[in-house]
Amino acid sequence: MTENKNIKEDNLIKKWTLIGISFIGILSTLMHFVYELSGEAIVVGIISPVNESVWEHLKLAFLPTILWWIIAYFIITKKVKLSLGRWFIAAVTALIICPLFIVTFYYTYTGALGIHSMILDVLSLFLGIMIAQGTAFVIYRKAQIKPFHFYTALFILVLMVASFIVFTFTPPHLPLFIDPLTGKYGIA
Repeated sequence: MTENKNIKEDNLIKKWTLIGISFIGILSTLMHFVYELSGEAIVVGIISPVNESVWEHLKLAFLPTILWWIIAYFIITKKVKLSLGRWFIAAVTALIICPLFIVTFYYTYTGALGIHSMILDVLSLFLGIMIAQGTAFVIYRKAQIKPFHFYTALFILVLMVASFIVFTFTPPHLPLFIDPLTGKYGIA
C-alpha cells in the first residue's frame, strides 16, 4: 500500500513539475515587461527587472517560482500529503539553481565564446527553469531533511530577497550589475 502511495505521489509531483516549468516560463517571460508597464513603479522594480543587466534578469524566474511552489503545494496536498519542510527546501533549491545556471550559461557563451544572442538569453532562462525544477523534484523525493537544512534554506531565501531589493537600488559596480544598453546600474 505504501509503495502505491509513493508512486501516486511521485506521478502527481512529476506532473506538477512539468506544469510548473510551463507556468514559471510563461510568467517569467511576462515579468520582463512588468516594470515598464507599471510606469516604472519602484515597488514593481523590486520584483521585476529595472534594466537589462544580467543581475536584474535573475528576477525573471524568482517570483514565478515562488508562486508556483506555493500554488502547487496547496493543489497537491488536496490529493496526497506532502512534507512542508521538504517542499520548502526543494523550492529554495529551485530558486538557487535557476539563477546560478543562467549566470553560468550567459558568461560561458558571451565571455568564453564571444557570442551575444537574445535567443541564447531566453534559452538560458528556460533551461535554468527546467534544470531547477527537475533538481528540486529530486531533492523533494530523495533528500533526508534535518532541521538545519530547513533553517539554512530559510536563511538563503531571506538573503536572496534582501539581495534583490538592495541591489535594485544600490548595486555594486561590477559587470553583473551593469545595463549594457545604458551603462547604468540599478534603478536609474
